[in-house]
Amino acid sequence: MVEITLVDAGFHVRGSSFDETFNSRFKAMMAAHAVALGDATAAGSAVAIVFPEGWGDSILIEPRRP
Repeated sequence: MVEITLVDAGFHVRGSSFDETFNSRFKAMMAAHAVALGDATAAGSAVAIVFPEGWGDSILIEPRRP
């Protein structure tokens, strides 16, 4: 699971091997997608991206297929 949370400094993205805060929503979204795709590809199964309340439903990122 990759999670985006709102913090005073901006948008915090946390995944299995990633933990960083961004100053823009766009950068946080792009980072979350990249981390989720990497995690999904490594695990061989879908990984969820969980958004802050009001951003919409969670999404699943499927692993990249060769």
